[in-house]
Amino acid sequence: SRQLFSSAHPELKSQNLVEESVLSEALATLGRLGLGAIVVGDRGLGRKELVIGLANRGQDLVFRIDPDILARLPDTTTEEEVVLADLLDAAPYRGEVIWDRGEEGQLRCQVRQVRATIRFSRSGRKADDQEATLNFLELAPREARVEPLVLATTLPAESLADAKGIARIYSQRWAIEAAFETMHGWGQDRFMVRSFDAIDRLLWIVAIAYTLMLLALHDRKLAGLREQARSFLKHQAVLGRRLTVGKLAEAIRLDFDKHRRAWAYAWSL
Repeated sequence: SRQLFSSAHPELKSQNLVEESVLSEALATLGRLGLGAIVVGDRGLGRKELVIGLANRGQDLVFRIDPDILARLPDTTTEEEVVLADLLDAAPYRGEVIWDRGEEGQLRCQVRQVRATIRFSRSGRKADDQEATLNFLELAPREARVEPLVLATTLPAESLADAKGIARIYSQRWAIEAAFETMHGWGQDRFMVRSFDAIDRLLWIVAIAYTLMLLALHDRKLAGLREQARSFLKHQAVLGRRLTVGKLAEAIRLDFDKHRRAWAYAWSL
């Protein structure tokens, strides 16, 4: 587990590979719990290789991307590629969609869509090509000074209702920002994944998230616990950034010694 986040790992030497490995672990965990998922990501995650790999594995996704990538219409006989932005410019607008930007508010946008094929080759050789056909949506704000939102998705996008649904799914990305803000209060903003201390804190976050997911499966029995947790987090947020991942890990270590069987049972589910 430590090596997963380490530059000394024999395979995962780049940030991209670490992200993809962690994403794979998360999807595998959800799969074991019988839960489906739609992967939502911003431009930092919306790189061609990852988008194509997920799409070819049948994994649903909604990623924000830059429209300067090359693509081609799937129903043409030629393999000539053009800039995705040009394909979108040639598509008609379908109607109005709301782009929810979290704390920055909502924007009314005109939406248009095109279905296109993108490809990627790590070596540059044609025999090494990977490709996938996806739907691409452009949400153009009525305020001209805001750049359009371009989304790549495996979800159906044939109607205006589909486009509104995809925009709502992408808006869930702001829950990630809220999670980051909470974890910053726990000390996340004071380390990066460059030392074993930082790795240890991250692994505890993963362990805690996994345990909370297991507890959520028994939510009918844990109404009181949920209220205590909500009250505790609110209390910490009001008083300041006193809670750290290290302190939380220390508390779990102490509790594990007293309730070893309970923790072992939770991890074995």
